[in-house]
Amino acid sequence: MNINLRDIDKDNWLDMIDLEISKAQQQFVALPSEAIAASKFYDYYVNCGIYLDDKAVGYIQYYPNYDDNKPDEIFIDQFLIDLELQGRGYGTKAICLLLEQIKKLEGIRSVSICYVEGHDRMRSFFERFGFELIDQDEFEENIMLLHLHAV
Repeated sequence: MNINLRDIDKDNWLDMIDLEISKAQQQFVALPSEAIAASKFYDYYVNCGIYLDDKAVGYIQYYPNYDDNKPDEIFIDQFLIDLELQGRGYGTKAICLLLEQIKKLEGIRSVSICYVEGHDRMRSFFERFGFELIDQDEFEENIMLLHLHAV
């Protein structure tokens, strides 16, 4: 399985627009088109396509957690695999690759994600990588944290 991550740019952003998620999943994650558009207001957001060889299979968006005054933490804001391709291990491999990339960033000590209450499948998914539930914010989103020395 040749899963790889690619920065989203003018040449491949349309690949992300074609990704689909179920109606139920839309309450938990933004569509790539929305997330990419919103990211253009912040120069520190990173948009990555998840590819199987040259076929787009998913999308990840992350950034330093400046909003919470945690510049040494990367926040994974969006993560999805195309509806027809879920359950094949592509997301697991993509997160492994992303964590390898993040570990190489200077000054980064942790990675956080949040999942919306009711989307408990994401909790067990991220627990496999060592993320631990640490808090619930004012929007009833559960926050999970991974200290990089534990990766």
